[in-house]
Amino acid sequence: MVKKIIFSLLFIFSVQLSNAQNNSVKRIDSLTHAFMQGTTPKQKIILTPDELNNLTEERFNELVSTLGSTIDFKYNDVVKSQIGYMKNPASTFLSKACGRKDIYFRIFENILDKKGMPDEIKYLSIVESLLSPNAVSWCGATGLWQFMPATGRMMDLRIDNEVDERKDIYKSTEKACDYLQSNYNRFGDWLLALASYNGGPGNVNKAIARSGGKKTFWEIKPYLPKETQNYVPKFIATVFLMSFYPPLEESANKLEAHEMVVPVNVCCPIDMKYISAVINISEYEQLEWNSVYRGGIIPQFVNNKTVILPYEKAMQLCQFQDSIYLISANSFNPENYIKYETYTTIHKVKKGETTTQIADIYNIYSTDIKRWNRLKSNKLKAGTSLKIIKSREVVLPLSSNENKEFFFYITTFESQTIYDICNKFTEFDTIKICQINGIESTQTPLGKGKIIKLYTKSN
Repeated sequence: MVKKIIFSLLFIFSVQLSNAQNNSVKRIDSLTHAFMQGTTPKQKIILTPDELNNLTEERFNELVSTLGSTIDFKYNDVVKSQIGYMKNPASTFLSKACGRKDIYFRIFENILDKKGMPDEIKYLSIVESLLSPNAVSWCGATGLWQFMPATGRMMDLRIDNEVDERKDIYKSTEKACDYLQSNYNRFGDWLLALASYNGGPGNVNKAIARSGGKKTFWEIKPYLPKETQNYVPKFIATVFLMSFYPPLEESANKLEAHEMVVPVNVCCPIDMKYISAVINISEYEQLEWNSVYRGGIIPQFVNNKTVILPYEKAMQLCQFQDSIYLISANSFNPENYIKYETYTTIHKVKKGETTTQIADIYNIYSTDIKRWNRLKSNKLKAGTSLKIIKSREVVLPLSSNENKEFFFYITTFESQTIYDICNKFTEFDTIKICQINGIESTQTPLGKGKIIKLYTKSN
């Protein structure tokens, strides 16, 4: 019943807005264009377990040549060892990423193609983060491409209390490609560019110098940090296995394999909770693709405000975006109508009373009593007057800011009820609220993230 009412309200709002239809058409046209840019997967050669176990250097070279890559893939004992580890059924390294690849690779492929970079670079995000935008390493590297804070800021990614663009799927991918391209331009070799991505260009330069001026990864490998020595072979093994021996997909992602995510532009700052409530986005979907906005708030200062969603949800956001802004503008936030004021009371000490006992009476800390009264000891003299500072909640009238006939409210926890929302505010008409929203009683649990229309008694 509540869901039907919500969509009825949205329909009313869409009729009231004269420009809403035109805006929606433009947004949907743009979104459909983005969807149509999805790539068609190539026909793959898939090895059998026996073929992989008996893989030779000649067969490896034959297979990687079909990729048409400008990356110099080589098969040696180090790469063979990485392949042996990853293909082991006990290793879940690649299977965790396999369920996500069809979503993220479409994005990566478009950006790599635009920049003229090897398509196989897309597999680097598996090595870095297992294709997780929210991955955070022990040292603070974050996002799909595992940018450290300093490197992220150097690449013009915004990282502050409101936004962390290392978690922005599109921006972080653009910057990772730019960083790799700059290292390729410096060293003239993609494997050295990859080594620089992991160990830094400074370590690559040192390894080149220590090797006597050698110019390939395999020649300078002994002089690189141990992690970087293994990093490039791990990348090569990942590309090979994902291309010719992909594992069974784990259900690491709740999207169906054929679905894709697309960005939707929003014009105004807004709390993601309103978007989530109107188009029924799960907490998983919000955090998976939009955690770039810390606290779930899209702030004013972001120039290109986007929300990334599965295609069908994105279409709904285009359709209902104007209504979402109306609901947000007419929302009820209890904190706006509750303030706390302090007051002072005097306590007369009774014989034998201690600061701890008095603190228990007023539900405060004994250290506060000593601080307020400049006491150095817990011992008190009977008849002493002690200053006790308390705070009390003051509920402002709903009409204190503006006289509204109704508000929208997004429920914040599963068991929340109309009583929980309205009990401090006498102006709400709880009977009408229950009737209009199809709620059985003021004690009925509403569920989390539901849109409730709150009416005042003035109507």
